[in-house]
Amino acid sequence: MMSSELAPEGRLKGPAGQLQILVAEDDPRTQRLLIALLDFVGLTAVIARDGSEALEAWRGARWDLILMDVRMPLIDGHALTGIIRRTEASEGLGRVPIVAITAGGGEADRQACLAAGMDAAISKPFAAKTLFETIERYLGGISVPGHPPLGAIH
Repeated sequence: MMSSELAPEGRLKGPAGQLQILVAEDDPRTQRLLIALLDFVGLTAVIARDGSEALEAWRGARWDLILMDVRMPLIDGHALTGIIRRTEASEGLGRVPIVAITAGGGEADRQACLAAGMDAAISKPFAAKTLFETIERYLGGISVPGHPPLGAIH
């Protein structure tokens, strides 16, 4: 499966009922890596190249999970997470899990992500196993026919 794109109406193109993951990431190499890893296990991803694009995508569709770069142009990951959390609370929306993808690997960086309202943080460079375990923690035992289950990846 290739990455999905937003249709003009804000609905996702792609297989009906499939889990949808928003990848807010400005680095093209990391974008390609995340798309390839998610595709490997049968998950569909939509790329947002900066914080503004990610906010527009978030407002235009329902997401099962957001992978959020911390340092992005226009709106950084911490600020964008704050906007999302405040909007979820004020509009009575369900809380979408947000996983930080950060170049900062220290405990202070992780704590800053959690304080901003993110649910977890993964440090770059990351192992595929770490990414899949984190996704599985928030989305449950995912198994897509024809693809390996997340829990089986080592």
